Amino acid sequence: MKKDSCNVCSSPLGTPLYESADNASITTMNKVIEGRTRVFFCDRCGHLQTSELPDLARYYAEEYAINLASDEDDQLYKVVDGKPVYRAAHQAATALAKLALRPGQTVLDYGCAKAPTLKRMVAAVPGIVPMTFDVTDKYVGFWDAFVARQNQAVGAPAAHWRGTVDVVLSFYALEHVADLQEALAAVRALLRPGGMFYFIVPNVYANIADFVVADHINHFSAASIGAMLARHGFRAESIDDAAHDAAFVVVARQDDAASAGAEAGAGLPPGGEVAASRQRCVEMGRFWGNAATAIRAFEASHPEPARLAIYGAGFYGNFIASSLARPARVECFVDQNRHLQGRQMFDRPIVAPDQLPPAIDAVLVGLNPRVARSIIGEVTAWRNRGLDLFFLEAT
Repeated sequence: MKKDSCNVCSSPLGTPLYESADNASITTMNKVIEGRTRVFFCDRCGHLQTSELPDLARYYAEEYAINLASDEDDQLYKVVDGKPVYRAAHQAATALAKLALRPGQTVLDYGCAKAPTLKRMVAAVPGIVPMTFDVTDKYVGFWDAFVARQNQAVGAPAAHWRGTVDVVLSFYALEHVADLQEALAAVRALLRPGGMFYFIVPNVYANIADFVVADHINHFSAASIGAMLARHGFRAESIDDAAHDAAFVVVARQDDAASAGAEAGAGLPPGGEVAASRQRCVEMGRFWGNAATAIRAFEASHPEPARLAIYGAGFYGNFIASSLARPARVECFVDQNRHLQGRQMFDRPIVAPDQLPPAIDAVLVGLNPRVARSIIGEVTAWRNRGLDLFFLEAT
């Protein structure tokens, strides 16, 4: 459905900046669903916003599930010196570096799924009191390993938590929230006076895939984050776009003085900054409008008997497979995430890079264009293969 106003500043939204060509969209869960992805830009605060999925509450309660295969199941963050670094470990290290946590403090992971980052933080700072909240009960079994039952909540935070929490954490949750006004008010109500709100959200300007993820309603900029916090009585202590790849890491403090002055126009960025953001978003829309055409052109240039594979078993790889005229030609997907290897995608096996079948002639690379060439360049097993590689090229 189309929402008529901006989630950050409530200004009216105009016509879509981007609309997918096909009646299909891809979610965070790598699921292809019916419906066009429509993306809007707010010319007042610079927020980028996608039309909501139909029946959003049911989707998160019943279909949305992150890394449920096991307690160790996680998403690959980065490969450093040939060794994988997983997201929860990096998130925990980053949060601990930015938050001076002390034993006795209550720390709530809001919209936490399995809460693997919080679990690592508890191990690093014994004595902090962990708390978990999510809209679904499918993760309770994971919480029970380290969170007391009275500090768990499903569906809504417990009423007696109001005004008691020292730190609220949110890892990749706010981009999914249809009503940011309600969410920010809820977080503020949970915190003690002067309490901290620490969150991570995707940076669409550093990872262009976020632009077309169907269940990411909010695509933040530093400017729109600042406007959102100011409007809800938070003082932004830092908005860091370097500590976590392709994300904003935000430290904010509940501030009574800020609350007294909070209003609809609080924290709005200068018009020139908004105009520059709009232009970048127009370019991203153009990129996605041209991507499927480029994929099919590469496919056509490698007719059978050429044998194809796709590198990347995430969003980009899914987008490439969905864009092919004949996706059945893909023999396998390649990914460095050991938690994905041995599984299937599009009924094709996911293999490690050094397990790419020797008969493969061409590989379509489904990675963030900003880093794709450098990542592929580090795959030593492919250096003498003579593979024909396709890259999604950033604008």
